[in-house]
Amino acid sequence: MKTIHARAHARPRRTVAALAATALAGGALLALPTASAHEGHDAAAAADTDWGNYEKILLTKDVGEPIDMAVLPDQRVIHTARDGSVRLTDPATGVTRVVNTLDVYASSEDGLQGIALAPDFAESNQVYLVYAPRDADGDGAADTPSGNAPNALPAGEDDSYWDRWVGVNRLARYTWTGDSLDLDSEQPILDIEVQRGQCCHVGADIDFDGEGNLYLSTGDNTPAGTPGANGYAPNNDAPGMNPGFDSRRGAGSTNDLRGKILRIAVKDDIPAGTPPGEGSTYDIPAGNLFAPGTEGTRPEIFVMGVRNPFRIEVDPQTDSLSWGDYGPDAGAADANRGPMGYVEWNVVGLDDPHNAGWPYCHGPNAAYNEWNFETASPREFFDCAAPRNTSRWNTGLTDLPPARAATLYYGDQPGQQPRDELVNFGAGTGQAPMGGPVYHYDPESTAPGKLPEHWDGKAFLGEFSQDYYAALSVDWETHEVGDIEDFFPNAALAAAGMPANDNPMDLEFGPDGSLYVLEYGDGFFRANPDAGLYRIDYAEGNKAPQAAFTATPASSSAAPLEVSFDASASGDPDGDALTYEWDVDGDGTFDLTGPEITHTYTELGVYTARLRVTDGSGKRGLTSTSISVGNQAPEITVDLPADGGFFDWGDEVPFQVTTNDAEDGTETVCERVAWSYGLGHDEHAHPEVSGTGCTGVFPTDPNSPEHGEGAHLYGAVVITYTDDGANGLPPAAGEATLRLNPKLQQAEHAEVTGAEVVEDETASAGAYVAGLGKRDSLALDRVSLAGIDGVTAAVRGKGRLELRWGSPTAKPFATAQVGKARDWTDLGLSFRARTGTGTLYVTATGALDVDTLTMMGEGVGTPPAAAESSTGPSGAGRTEGEQ
Repeated sequence: MKTIHARAHARPRRTVAALAATALAGGALLALPTASAHEGHDAAAAADTDWGNYEKILLTKDVGEPIDMAVLPDQRVIHTARDGSVRLTDPATGVTRVVNTLDVYASSEDGLQGIALAPDFAESNQVYLVYAPRDADGDGAADTPSGNAPNALPAGEDDSYWDRWVGVNRLARYTWTGDSLDLDSEQPILDIEVQRGQCCHVGADIDFDGEGNLYLSTGDNTPAGTPGANGYAPNNDAPGMNPGFDSRRGAGSTNDLRGKILRIAVKDDIPAGTPPGEGSTYDIPAGNLFAPGTEGTRPEIFVMGVRNPFRIEVDPQTDSLSWGDYGPDAGAADANRGPMGYVEWNVVGLDDPHNAGWPYCHGPNAAYNEWNFETASPREFFDCAAPRNTSRWNTGLTDLPPARAATLYYGDQPGQQPRDELVNFGAGTGQAPMGGPVYHYDPESTAPGKLPEHWDGKAFLGEFSQDYYAALSVDWETHEVGDIEDFFPNAALAAAGMPANDNPMDLEFGPDGSLYVLEYGDGFFRANPDAGLYRIDYAEGNKAPQAAFTATPASSSAAPLEVSFDASASGDPDGDALTYEWDVDGDGTFDLTGPEITHTYTELGVYTARLRVTDGSGKRGLTSTSISVGNQAPEITVDLPADGGFFDWGDEVPFQVTTNDAEDGTETVCERVAWSYGLGHDEHAHPEVSGTGCTGVFPTDPNSPEHGEGAHLYGAVVITYTDDGANGLPPAAGEATLRLNPKLQQAEHAEVTGAEVVEDETASAGAYVAGLGKRDSLALDRVSLAGIDGVTAAVRGKGRLELRWGSPTAKPFATAQVGKARDWTDLGLSFRARTGTGTLYVTATGALDVDTLTMMGEGVGTPPAAAESSTGPSGAGRTEGEQ
């Protein structure tokens, strides 16, 4: 279970008093309305909202890097992972299998994305996917380079240079055979041109209305860290700059499919080989934002002006479209730039096409300034009633439809929105709303786990950064939102011994009326160990047991292999005694019993080992894992940099990787070492640079500190290595992760024990830690002091500041005295460089205020050579043998 301790590095919440009047509309500061109380749940429905009557059941942990899911009529679940793999989970057997693998361009946030069943799936067996094809034109060559696009136009090139980075995200239709997709049946439906070679925002969710029209969300394909944006609207079309830094070319354009929710009518019969496009694979239904034939527009557009509507929901019964939209990262409004970085939840009727405003207006229709990125100076504010697209990259209309205020919007602190429930439910900061389904209670259904009538007609959403699910009471005529309820909160899950809500990725009601949830877990660009697929049931009375086990070892190079299985991690929410049954070789027979067993595999192969636990009433829990006899995953050693090492923004961080594979030996095939560097931000990350090679540099971006005032930023690295396979078994991948820390650390981003975080506009990043004294501490977790020989602390007050390693009560290894400082004073502490990765504790005697901690020394980064830095650190992402 995730605890508050796990959230220690999130930006602390700001007080209502410190953040009143932070919304900026049309350049004027406005006071936000006070959060209103929404009283009263029907006393007769008390059992329906008693969390003791619910259970969260693990269906599988084998989800890869989970992206999207679709629940089949028989309650099996198809789910996608970014690397192109399609998995099928059968809750009845506890088995998950990779049933298909698509060849995808998997870089930054691109790869395999959304999945949806056709409305007539029971008859047609059709399934829709969105993915980034590596070779969309079928010429046998990758569509775009594998490296990263530079920030600025290289010397000697003209604007046509950027065409080399143009690829597509593809909506395609397939036939489901019953156990997998028939990849040969692919029918490309729609291609969305996108710019590759940099992050971010794909969208790519799919749904259908009652007429069978298909809705597809698309992201604005613009980095959060656009140079000069500082967390505000990324509208940088300065001369020579990468066009990917201007969201007006996509979300703000009437003639571009990015940053939109599209509506099309897919043709029933499409001859093989038909190229995707209007009139050939789909038609335009009546009532979209622009009529077919309107010059400078795309008729597919239903809603324009969205940033990253990652999850949408079309509900035919309420005739509505709803979505969650991610926002930018500005921590506060700026009188010269625009509003703080809100996120949104929106709902509209299916007869209401419109402009949602991005990147001109945002949240409560607060206007951005038409900032001059070339001179870093303000111009006029956009007119939300009549926004104009004057970008040099615009291919559509100049005069745009009026912008629309969000149905709901919120920041990451109480007092920053009309409805504080949306931040009070969470355990951390950051904002990332996932749109979700509307529940429709079926009184005729006999499914034992269906949700009760209390939730009928309510819209559900998931909060990725804050780990909660919410149910919204909506007036489906006016689309006004009433009660907002915290659905099955983590406190209730912890009390019942059930898995915590952990970064919701997708949620869907199954045909059984249960809520299926796909969770990403903590970590970035990888298959996280705490990711999983779950089902939430209403279960008044006895609860199903939770099955969990370990297998040691889970792989070997040769047979025979003796494996010890231990199910002691299994449990029952009611405390019932359990029986344990094992199917260790996947033949369908549970022929071994007991909480701990051993089994010897005598032949090479990949086996599915299953555990079934049963309580006294006959309720069961199932889970499984793979045992590989003949091929072990390789081990990765990161020789440098040190995990948790410190750097300056703009540094290049050298890396060196070696591997050891039980079958292939210690000789590393460097082309198989794949790495991804991203900008970590509070509870999520933006992938920025990727590449291959055993040695090279991770290029950190000097613009990263502009990501948003007060944001907790760091470098996040994932390294993988895939072996050759062995003994007829498929290749296996090993993985290593790194965290890289900027030398400037805000004290309020540490885990604060005892002292108080105070908001203060005069402090660095707007906050400091007050009254650090005896028995108090600041903890910086997962840090390395390699190359660091001192710390400069900005402090005030009187007392002694101390540095300790590994424990707040360990012997101090550096101390410095403050006589009596009323103003912020730089206090230096020096020490010998230390090795290893661990937790740095800052303690004090007396009472000291601490604003920042700056690490002194080379750390793990080096400034880039002047000749190489002209294109910016988001350039080639150089690795050995690459430029």
